[in-house]
Amino acid sequence: MSKNKIYFRPIQPKDYKALEQIISDTWNYERFCSSKTARKMARLYLASCLANQTFTCVAVNHEEPVGILMAKNEKTHCTALRHRFLQAFAILSMILSKEGRTVCKLFEGIDKLDQALLAESGRNFDGELAFFAVRQDQRGTGIGKALFQRGINYMHDENIQDFYLYTDSTCNYGFYEHQGMQRLGHRQHSLNPHKNETMSFFLYAYHFLDELS
Repeated sequence: MSKNKIYFRPIQPKDYKALEQIISDTWNYERFCSSKTARKMARLYLASCLANQTFTCVAVNHEEPVGILMAKNEKTHCTALRHRFLQAFAILSMILSKEGRTVCKLFEGIDKLDQALLAESGRNFDGELAFFAVRQDQRGTGIGKALFQRGINYMHDENIQDFYLYTDSTCNYGFYEHQGMQRLGHRQHSLNPHKNETMSFFLYAYHFLDELS
């Protein structure tokens, strides 16, 4: 069996389909909606991340995207108009159906919860780790740690003092603690009261101590 041939590069449009599948699988969108709407939701999530990032890094294994990290320098204006267009098109595609509108409302609630966690922290951050995911069959291989380190390197090179990220109990949030991040907030939220389905949502932060001063 040949060894893995893994390398890292910025995102390319040809990666979108594979990354949308990683998104859908990671957050299991199909538990909320049909497979068709789940695909649309994954497309919207990716487009929204792309529209608000200043750094991307894709892990590629045998020419197939298997992981993604996006970061944002809050001091830099995002000017990717093409990504804004993709985001607007993805929103339109979702709201054209009743199911799509219902799912959008659900995730709008999660966005508000995330913003509340950030406000409760009382902190102002220079950066955000906006999106980080690894394909399920590639976890535990070191790809996630390598991607995360590239995000750290980007923040360091941009003279960012500290950054934050949102995560939830569907993800391996303990990973961030092992990478030196501090949990600043935690809330539980019911996604589907009829099914008594509750998830935990977290805010984590990373501080570069005094090495940038």
